[in-house]
Amino acid sequence: MNIQIQRSARKSIAIKIDVNGKIKILCPYKCSLKQIENLVEEKKQWIENALAKIYKKFVNNQSLYDYKQILFLGNKYDVVVEKNTISVGDYTIKIRKNSVEKTLKEWLIKQANALILGQLDKLSELTSINYFSSKIISARKKWGSCDSRKNIKLNFRLIMLPLECINYVCIHELCHINQMNHSKQFYSEVAKFMPNYKYVVKEMKQFSYALELF
Repeated sequence: MNIQIQRSARKSIAIKIDVNGKIKILCPYKCSLKQIENLVEEKKQWIENALAKIYKKFVNNQSLYDYKQILFLGNKYDVVVEKNTISVGDYTIKIRKNSVEKTLKEWLIKQANALILGQLDKLSELTSINYFSSKIISARKKWGSCDSRKNIKLNFRLIMLPLECINYVCIHELCHINQMNHSKQFYSEVAKFMPNYKYVVKEMKQFSYALELF
């Protein structure tokens, strides 16, 4: 196993496995190698199960990681590269500098600016919750955010998810304008506009790997 040890002023020892399968041991400065070895041995089965899930996820979506397919609104489309264009389903994109990945990313960002921000506007009107500004960004850990000044930022990778998931994130961030927390009151507000939000959140977990693309 390839294990990275990260020491800090923390009081306990823990194991963290990131989305790419990298294993990190978080431990106090005085933690001995023997203690780390004992923990790894104790958690060996848990580590192997976690790595197996990550490997399965990668194998099932390898064509997306290799950019032979692209995920758009929850569906996979074959990417066909010709001399000066890339075809994605019924879409044809002009390729730039022979970079498939860069061209596809630029296309997704363009679609995100049009569709996702359009949905945010519609849902803002539907919920009667107004925001100050909106912006499409690139992030690795979050689908969206809202600050105390009512500025909403949405991850362009959302465009790869089904429309219902996009709507949930938009509603989630809009509700933060009135509730800057994740309290019961906050989720009650979310449920007013999307009663099935728990189901949608569960569905979104199937697309967590999209945060790793591009």
